[in-house]
This record gives sequence, structure tokens and C-alpha cells, in this order.
Amino acid sequence: MKRIAEWLDVRPNEVRNVSLSFLGAFFVMAFLVLARSLREALYLASFPIETLPYITAAVAVLSIPTVAVFARLLTRHSPRRVLIALLLVIGAGLTVLWPFTAGGPLSGYRRLGIVLFYLWTAMGTLLMTSGFWVVISEYFAVRGAKRLFGLIGAGGTAGAMLTGTLLFWLTKHFGAMQLGVVLLGILVLFFVTQQLLPRVPAIPEESGQAKARMGESLVATWRSPHLRTIAMIVFVVAIATTLLDFQFKELAQSNFRSEDNLASFFGAFYGWTSAVALVIQFLLVARLLTAAGVAWALALLPLLLAFGSLGMLIAPGFILVTAVKGADASIRKSLYRSALELLYVPVPSLLRRKTKTFIDSVVDATAEGLGAGIVFLWVTLYALPSRYLSLVIIAASFGLLVLSRRMGRQYFSTVTEQLQASGQRAAVGAISARLEGRDMLSGTFTRLDVRALIDDTGPSLATPEVHDERPAEQEVEEEAAAADITLERLSSPEMAVVARTLEQTTEWDDSHIPALARLIARDPLFDRALVALTTLGAAAIPYLAKLLADEGTDFVIRRRIPRVLARIGGPQADDALLDALAANRFEVRYRAAIALLRRRRKGAPQSQRDAEPVVWDAIRAEIGRSRPVWEMQRLLDEEPDEDELVVKRVGARGELSLEHTFRLLSLVLEPEVVRAAFQGVVLQDERLKSFSLEYLEQVLPADVRKRLWPFIGDVSEYRREKLIRPLDDVVSDLVKTGATLFGDEQDRAALKRMLEEQED
Repeated sequence: MKRIAEWLDVRPNEVRNVSLSFLGAFFVMAFLVLARSLREALYLASFPIETLPYITAAVAVLSIPTVAVFARLLTRHSPRRVLIALLLVIGAGLTVLWPFTAGGPLSGYRRLGIVLFYLWTAMGTLLMTSGFWVVISEYFAVRGAKRLFGLIGAGGTAGAMLTGTLLFWLTKHFGAMQLGVVLLGILVLFFVTQQLLPRVPAIPEESGQAKARMGESLVATWRSPHLRTIAMIVFVVAIATTLLDFQFKELAQSNFRSEDNLASFFGAFYGWTSAVALVIQFLLVARLLTAAGVAWALALLPLLLAFGSLGMLIAPGFILVTAVKGADASIRKSLYRSALELLYVPVPSLLRRKTKTFIDSVVDATAEGLGAGIVFLWVTLYALPSRYLSLVIIAASFGLLVLSRRMGRQYFSTVTEQLQASGQRAAVGAISARLEGRDMLSGTFTRLDVRALIDDTGPSLATPEVHDERPAEQEVEEEAAAADITLERLSSPEMAVVARTLEQTTEWDDSHIPALARLIARDPLFDRALVALTTLGAAAIPYLAKLLADEGTDFVIRRRIPRVLARIGGPQADDALLDALAANRFEVRYRAAIALLRRRRKGAPQSQRDAEPVVWDAIRAEIGRSRPVWEMQRLLDEEPDEDELVVKRVGARGELSLEHTFRLLSLVLEPEVVRAAFQGVVLQDERLKSFSLEYLEQVLPADVRKRLWPFIGDVSEYRREKLIRPLDDVVSDLVKTGATLFGDEQDRAALKRMLEEQED
């Protein structure tokens, strides 16, 4: 069970919703299979088969206004409430209609009752299925949907398989009235699962989306590139599978002459394909969607259809068409269906409610009608061999491959758009933000036994004291400029004299640069020294770059040089800042990244070097540091941020490291999107975080993603447990590291108190 849970990757906070969704899918598909079997059996037993196209056409015609009303209700009310109301209406209709279909005192109206029962269940199952997935998509963000929709869909496949398998036994042991009770019982169980689902917070109505008529659903679908591509995929798949289904049934009829043999074959076929689909959904769908992406998941079905139909064109045969149809049925019920439902999740909720049922019903039914028309013209009217329908299937398959590729790009574009929009909304409420306690940013501090380690700390980790030792070059320059009265005043021990000199001097030259560089370490004089160095411009860059690269430079000076270089600007300054991204001291790297991003935002001329490889190397180095170093890095100098990455700090361990990593990412990716992604990782907004992780998964190199993922929290419970380390090991690493995280006994005592509080 532990291994199964590990493979399925259901997180503790998802168990209830996933379980109820799984059961809901089970009951809705069980209801669909039983209702379809009953209505077709009743209809074909009472009416000639030649009349079947009329009832099928009636279903298609009635679906248009029915779907329009349903979509309008979904945009005005909670989808869960609409679905529950729909179940009550369907149940009431079944209760009224079933006595007419079962004979008895009302047998005179039986034929009318059967027709009404057929139409009622056809409309009901159509709306139930689509409405169920609309409801489920409200409970899961993109990341959860990618992991769990295959599992939830497996519930539906299991329901269809079990009901189909038991149907022969049910018809033998129960009469017509009892089967109606079974159908109502399944509906009641589905109703219970929907009632047990928690309420979803209401989404404010967006302008122009409160109403949904059929024409508006069509226009909304067409205007959205994302939804338009989904509709085209549904349309083409429906045509291809309709043609393949005809080829399959034609060859099956020619191989099995009797009704019993046909029923036995179809029962075994649908049972086995459902079983294969169930295995795929349980074991492979989530893995394939995560590893290969939506585009490849959608492309698998047309690849199978193309190669299978090519074989049918060359050497048609019953075994081959059965294999192709079986692969189509298994993949379409599992991977294709899960990928298709995932595509709706990034769509804004109200737009999804308005369009999903329209695409699922009207677009699909229209395509099936077109496929039937092609069969009629090709086979019935012109009496041409059905094997040549494979040409149309092959053409449709290539069209699907193109659409799958386009859908991959469109899906990424939609996720990015929703990430930016959600990020802007989340920034407004960031004042109450907190990092999730379960995230890996705080995942290592789990056990406390540190007194021995605190008493015997080993090598000193003290932060080097700020000193004023000057490089030999500075001393030579100062001796050569001893006669310069300005230099003399800049070196004065009296703060007032130095400040007055900085204010009154308007002419600066190269000889003043070392003295001015030393002054940026003094807080009251920093702004004036910054102005003076900026006035010197490019002449000051070589000296400042040399100080920045020298690990022995006074740390206070060194960590403030990036801000000076950003103010001066120019390709040389950018070169120095890029080199500083590899510095040993965190705060130097941190300030250099801020300076580079600030210059990029201003559109200033940048380094002539190819900066991307340098930045990616810096990112890899940052996420490759040991966890204790990552979590405990800090700033000794709290200066105001000079970019807009951080909306509000939430005070979690590792936050500065994460912030620095995302700032580096914004130097090589789209800055505004990375900013929204950072907010999604940090803030308590599951939908925003899901969009963030989905975006990052698609843009980050595989090695970067693998190292970054444990820090941003999107790991399974199994991996989370493996990543948690004993606190003894963590503290041992901290006291032995050379990252200068702790300075003296007072700092160590503070660490001890912090860890004790963490344990409590």
C-alpha cells in the first residue's frame, strides 16, 4: 500500500477530494453504461432498427438548447450546486418515466415512454459527464490535475468496466423494474459523493461573462486560441474514431454471424480495453503527462491511428483492425481523456463553465455526424470499399499531430498568462502571506539534540570583522597624492570634514577613486560617495571591479560596490557584476544580481559577453549548495530592494537564497513572469503556486529543475520524507561550513534557542 501511495502521489491534504472524485467518476460512468444499455435495448426491442438514425438525430438537436441552458446556469451559480440540482431533476424524471417503459397498467403508453426515456437519459448522461469534470476542475489546480486526473479517470473506467461486466448477470436476475431501481441507486450514490465534496469559494463574476447562450459559447470558444485548439482536437478525434469504429464493426459483423457471438465478442473487447485503460490511468498517465508534457500525451493517439490505418490500407484484416481499435479505445479513455481534461484547468473558471459543455457535446456530436455522413457517402451511396476510409483517418491523424504541437505551445502560453494575472492579484493580498510550513524551505529541522554540538563547535564560523586594511596599490596612490588637499580632507578622521568635502567638491579625478571607494563603507557618507563615483563614471570601474573581485577586500565595501556599478553603468560595469555572481560571499552575489536586474529593467547597454551561460552557471552553483548553507544564508546589511521581485518577506529559512535564485532566473527568462512565479512559490495561493510550478517545469533545464524542486515544495510525501535529515547532521554541517553563518557564542546561543522553538 505504501508503494502504491508513493506511485500515485496523493498528498495528505488531497485524500478526501481525490477519493470522492474517484467515486464520483465511478458512479457517473456506471450510470452512463447502464442507462445507455437499457435505453438501446428497450428501443431496439420496440422499434425497427431503421428508425435509429431518427432518435440519434433527435438527441443531437435537443442537445443544442439543453447545453445552452446548462452552460448559462454554470456561469450564474456554483457548478457543484448546478450538478446537484441536475441529479435531482434526472432522478425525478426517471421516477416518472420508468413505469411507462416497464409495461403493466401503463403499457399503452410504453412506446412513447421508451422514446422519452431514451431522450431523457441521453441528455442526462451528457450533462452529468461534462458537469462532473467542470466541478472537479474547480478543486484541482494545474499541478494537482496533472498528477491526479489519470487516477480520477481510472474511477470512471473502473465503473464502466464493472457495470459492463455485471450487465449480463443483472439482466438474468433482475426484471425491468428492478433495473430501474439499480439505475436510481447509482444516481443516489453519485449524488452523495457530490454532497460530501467541500464548497469551493465563489469566483467573482467577470464583466461580460455572466450569461452564456449557445452563440456566446461558440464565440467565446472561437475567440480563445486555447479553447479553439481544444475544440479542433475534439472535432478531428471524433471524425477519425467514427470512421475507425465503422471499419471495426463491419469486419466484426463479417467474422461473427450470430447475435450471441457478436455480443460475446463486443463484451470481451470492451472489457479488455477498459482493463488496459485502467492500468494506464493508474500507473502511467501522471508520469507521462509530467515527463513528456501535454503535447506528447495528445500526440500518442494520432500516431497510433496513423500507423494502424496505414496497415489497414495495405493489408486490412480483422486482427489488425481489432488491435488498432483496441489501442484507440484504451488510449482515448485514459491518456487522451486525462490530457484533454487537464487542458481546461488553466482556463479562467467562468470561461471554462461557459464553453466546456459546448465543446464536449455540440462540437463532438457535430463531428460524429460528419463522420457518419462520410461513411454514408463513401460506403452506402457509392459502395466503395471501407478500407479506403483509412486515407481520411491518416489525414486526420496528421492534422491531430499538428494540433497537438500547437496545443503544447498554447498550453504554455495560457499557463504563463494566467500566472501573470494571478500574480498581480496575489500581490495585492501579500500583506498576510506566509510560506507553507510543509515546504522544503523548513523541512530539515525535525529533531533536536544539539547541546553537544553547540558546546563543541569546531572551526570558527565568525563573520570576518570589518577592517580598513588597504591594498598596497591604494597606499602607493595615496602617497603620490599627499599634496592633494582633497585627498587629505577625504582621509580626515573627522566625519564633518569628509562630508563637507564631498558636498563642496565638484571636480573629481582618478586619484580620488581609492579614497571614495573606502568611504562607501561608512553609512552616513555612502550616498555622497556614490554621487562622486558616479560623476567619475567609467574611469572608476576598473578599480571598483578589482575591489569587487578581491576576496580580501573589506566586506562592507565589497557588498556595496554592485550598487555603485549599477549607478555608473556600461558594459564594463556589467562584466564586473557578472563575475561577482560567482563570489564566495552570498551578499556580494545577492547585490550583484540586484544591480544587474536593475540595469536590465532600465534598458541600459549591457555586457558584450554572452551573459546567459554565466547566469545559468551561477544558478546551478546556487542551488547546488548544501541545504544548511541554503537555508541559513542572511544579509548583514538590510538595504532597500532595488527591484520589484519581492512583494513582502515572510521570514522563512532559505527565503533569501530562493529570492536570489529567482532574481538570477529573471536575468535569463521573462522578468515579469518570473516575478509572478516567485510570488506563487512564496505566497499561500494554491492556484498561483500551481501555475508557477507548471511554468518553471517547462522553462527550466532538467538538471536545474531537479535541484530546485525540493526547495520549492512540489515533491511527493515519499520524497519529502527522504529529504528530511536528522537535526544532528544539519547542525554539524552548519558549524563546519565555511559560509560564515554564525559569528560568536551569542549567535550560537541564538541558534540553539531557535532550534528549541522549532522543536516545540
